[in-house]
Amino acid sequence: MKITYLELPTKDLNSQRNYYANVLGLSIRETAVELKIQVGETELIFTQAAPSFDGAYHLAFNIPENQFHSAKDWVTRRIPLLKDLEGNDEFTSDSWNSNSVYFKDAAGNVLEIIARHDLQNAVEGGFDSGQILNVSEIGLPSENVIGFANRLCAQLGLSVFKQEPSESFTPVGDDNGLFIIPAKELDNDLARVFLEPKTASGFPILACLPSCYLSK
Repeated sequence: MKITYLELPTKDLNSQRNYYANVLGLSIRETAVELKIQVGETELIFTQAAPSFDGAYHLAFNIPENQFHSAKDWVTRRIPLLKDLEGNDEFTSDSWNSNSVYFKDAAGNVLEIIARHDLQNAVEGGFDSGQILNVSEIGLPSENVIGFANRLCAQLGLSVFKQEPSESFTPVGDDNGLFIIPAKELDNDLARVFLEPKTASGFPILACLPSCYLSK
């Protein structure tokens, strides 16, 4: 699964423009009501939200699987990394065969750089924003995690990713693109440190895949 287009609301387009252009060095186009950011193969759109909007999202960016340490150094020079309660700032998943770091954008969205070692996408040379391959995850909290995951699988032809469905957390998709479905009321150490309560609520998104789209 590949997320080719992702549209999210934000209250402050100008702050997001400065962050994605000047901190992350990504290519942007903008109008008075939206900001278009090219994140590898994904077009990430921020639209002007209402003043009352107080949402935040979790996004992950795939990078070449051999570039994790270079990418971590690159991010650290630009923005503080998020740490867990024990002070760790990088995270390894044995089941996903991946390494990740987390940080926040200007709107408080939690961003993740992830190297997925099952993908054969190693490259030579150093890391810069041009090595960001795509948006590979978007968080979609739900009050009925398994039910929502089952609907996505049935409607979009997807599968639960590398685990059995769980009411607390169920990923749907593959290494190239995942819908991350946690329970709205998250209760683990990483969630408490990284995700403010507003991040675990359901806010609107529009996601496009090569053959269909999802609106939530």
